[in-house]
Amino acid sequence: MNASSIQVGLVTSLFTIGAVLIRPFVGYYLIDNQRKSLAICASAALMIITILYPFLNIIWLLLLLRLFHGAAWGVSTTANSTIVVDLIPKKRLGEGIGYFSISTTVGAIVAPSIGILIYDSYSFDILIWSSAVLSLLAIIALQFVSSPINVKCKKKPFRFLDMIYEKEVWFPALLTVITTLGFGAIITFLVLFGKQKGVDHIFLFFLINATVSTLLRPFTGKWYYKKGPWSIIIMSAVLGFFSLVILSYTSNDSQLIIAAILFGAGYGTVMPCLQTWTVQKVSEEKRGAANATFFSSFDVGVGVSAFVLGILAEWISLAMIFRFVSLSFIVVAVLVYKDYINEKYGMNKSI
Repeated sequence: MNASSIQVGLVTSLFTIGAVLIRPFVGYYLIDNQRKSLAICASAALMIITILYPFLNIIWLLLLLRLFHGAAWGVSTTANSTIVVDLIPKKRLGEGIGYFSISTTVGAIVAPSIGILIYDSYSFDILIWSSAVLSLLAIIALQFVSSPINVKCKKKPFRFLDMIYEKEVWFPALLTVITTLGFGAIITFLVLFGKQKGVDHIFLFFLINATVSTLLRPFTGKWYYKKGPWSIIIMSAVLGFFSLVILSYTSNDSQLIIAAILFGAGYGTVMPCLQTWTVQKVSEEKRGAANATFFSSFDVGVGVSAFVLGILAEWISLAMIFRFVSLSFIVVAVLVYKDYINEKYGMNKSI
């Protein structure tokens, strides 16, 4: 298409923008409307949008489609996660979200590898149709999901800014933004960093990270239920800090594996805990809005990380980038500890 570098960048950024902008409306809709029907419509939209990609050869149309693709993704993730939260018993919310997040973790790790394999082995069209089939399978699977009847309540007038960040969950939302700065650095620079350092098996980081995260989820969910969010988030944040520091000095597979184990135990534990904490802070009818806030915070953190660190990468090494962003985990640990002290001594409800 002879696209410029700016246009190529927009292909990525518009997806995030679409997801962030739509989630406040989705959260408001889910207050007293059916989650399941919205999830099915979102999956259908994802399937249709995916099929349209091969037919577009005009840049501005592709960019517009990318915006709508992000919006459909924002609707789907918010509706599906709200259904899951509705189905999990309150006493096992942390454990249940931990299990649910396994699917997203595995998907995020496996999907790129399979996508590249299909593209290299067959063609872009086959890749697109394979993705469309997966959306169709999601629609079929949703038919067998039982979605609880919504709690009817009087809704306040819609205010976009209020729905972007549900005020009751601003603290875990802030922690989510800060935490995902490290994840943004990983997905943006790790492959390039591996090439610079001569580490050929960089895929091991993603594989081991996903494996460790998955294996720990059942235990961390029970820990959250028994002890609350503070101790597990602080410990996980410290592990995340050390993982990025070790990664910044990595020059061989052994060091990469150690960093991956720590990152899986750290970041992989923090995120489901933050989502659980977010949902627990609101009443049942606001779960959709709370989930919208959580996922928007995730998108903002990754987007800001990629943008700001991309600028810094012009001036400092990627190793320094990882060391710099590792401090975000320390910030999270300090903020959570302060919130714990405030909660313990009744100084404030949160920071």
